[in-house]
Amino acid sequence: MSVERLDAIIFGATGFTGQVVVEDAVDIFRDFKWGIAGRNESKLKDVLVKVGKRTQTDLSHIPIIVADVNDQKSIEDMAKKCKIVLNCCGPYRFYGEVVVKACIDAGTHHVDVSGEPQYFNGMQLKYNDLAQEKGSYVISTCAFESIPAELGVQYAEKNFPGTVNSVELYWESKYNYQDKSSKAILHTGTWESAIYAMQHAKEMLSLEKKLNSEKMPNLSPKLWMRPYAHQTEGLKSYFAPFPLTDRAVVQRSQRLAYVYEKKRPIQFEMYIGMKSLLMALLLPVFMLFGAIMAQIGFTRKLLLKYPHIFSGGLMTHEGPVEANRKAMEFRFTLKAKGWTTGTPESAAPNKEVVVRVTGKDPCYGITSCALLFCAKTILKEQNKMPGKGGVLPPGFAFAKTSLLEEIGSYKSGLKFEVLNQ
Repeated sequence: MSVERLDAIIFGATGFTGQVVVEDAVDIFRDFKWGIAGRNESKLKDVLVKVGKRTQTDLSHIPIIVADVNDQKSIEDMAKKCKIVLNCCGPYRFYGEVVVKACIDAGTHHVDVSGEPQYFNGMQLKYNDLAQEKGSYVISTCAFESIPAELGVQYAEKNFPGTVNSVELYWESKYNYQDKSSKAILHTGTWESAIYAMQHAKEMLSLEKKLNSEKMPNLSPKLWMRPYAHQTEGLKSYFAPFPLTDRAVVQRSQRLAYVYEKKRPIQFEMYIGMKSLLMALLLPVFMLFGAIMAQIGFTRKLLLKYPHIFSGGLMTHEGPVEANRKAMEFRFTLKAKGWTTGTPESAAPNKEVVVRVTGKDPCYGITSCALLFCAKTILKEQNKMPGKGGVLPPGFAFAKTSLLEEIGSYKSGLKFEVLNQ
């Protein structure tokens, strides 16, 4: 007799991010049958006990599945036991593909919190056709990277009275340290992923070139990334270019919307805010210095071994204390420019709409919330998603679903507002 499949399994549930996801799943997944998975059964049991106490919920009925990325059969068995896997086990460069392949082979959906371009670009190139054949949706970057940016662009377009030509995103953060003993904002898992991504930067560029091979329209006026520190009207911070994961993911979503739907792509650039002009000027220098260190074996080992030193205490093996984590805030201000009527390519845009996306605990709370709502959307609204499956960026995958409204109405989700219309 066949056993009924679970709706969802949270894989990597004993990790720093995984435990946050399990706690949020108690509420967000209350109408679903879900389980947790990892390589250590006793630690998985401890997670359920700990989360149960924190949420005052009996979680003794939650299934536990033992699965290890070094044991391919265990991963395949896990994938067969559910409709969707929420993969919290990184760095994905090393541990992601075996889970993706197992899910696709089983016709199971897959979402993850990766911010690693080599991984998610590689998966799109390698498995998109097979995922379509098997009816499996594989969506990466369902986290702080890149759900707020993707949904922010959608929200700006929905509130624009015409055609959007470009969107520029300005990212500002606020750190309200409640516990002065630590200033960490991230666990070192994120740091390690970033180091490995910088180590293989050439591979990333090569994958992007192969992935983005479709012929695109010649858009005008062209939006260029400003490579220098600057300020923008209405905001006090000094901004530096930040051409990392969000930028690539949003641009890929826009590209696919044009390829499959002939929708005019929105040009996108993003910047990160600093308190002073000096910090904004130095940020690209620090990033370049880190990228160079990541290329050299000895210095790369130092970066991985002493993250707290090289990050100025922002990244630690212990991760952020909960009080500080939940007090951290972020603000995305998106400036959309375009035309109120038509798309007069020879004329400058005649309209600007400014929207804002805000939230607390972005690195873990928003990441957890985004991952769970992305999975929930796939379970409930597959008929609104493109095709019958595929390895897709979230902006394209969820463009016609209710994800924006769902995550925007959740108590600890994202807040969307129009500042100027």
